[in-house]
Amino acid sequence: QGGICVFTDNANPCNDGNACTTGDACAVGVCVGGPPPDCSDGNVCTDDSCNPSPGCAQVDNVAACNDGNACTTNDACSAGACMGGPPPDCDDGNVCTDDSCDSIKGCYHVNNSNPCNDGNACTTPEFCSVGVCVGGPLPDCDDGNVCTDDFCDSLTGCVHANNSAPCNDGNACTTNDTCA
Repeated sequence: QGGICVFTDNANPCNDGNACTTGDACAVGVCVGGPPPDCSDGNVCTDDSCNPSPGCAQVDNVAACNDGNACTTNDACSAGACMGGPPPDCDDGNVCTDDSCDSIKGCYHVNNSNPCNDGNACTTPEFCSVGVCVGGPLPDCDDGNVCTDDFCDSLTGCVHANNSAPCNDGNACTTNDTCA
């Protein structure tokens, strides 16, 4: 006899032909696409997307990134990888420190004992100590001449200023000798 065909909807897995859906399943007699796939490759240097055919795609970008090295600056993506930029300026302007960079800690400054100049002409020799320039002992500015007042000026160093102090010129035929 002539039977009637009956079609009953099911929820069987199917393929909707779109690579940007997962877990496709039948619903109301039609294959319905499921949630989108996770196209993330975990790389900040690629833009991740999905096209119905062929599916997930990653395109290189030029985004800012961090290469994990504290001794590079302005890191940027190139050809799908994070590339370190130029080194940081670790110079602290202090002649009493040796300036370096550690890839994990970044810039650091180690005290040295180099010669230096503290800006005072009366302290020589100067040297670095605990990160600062330390002046040495005052110079002996005595020129051995009683007719000069000897002192040290911090800008110019030893100064021998003429005076009018009493003196002895070594001639017994003169008296009341004075500097002039």
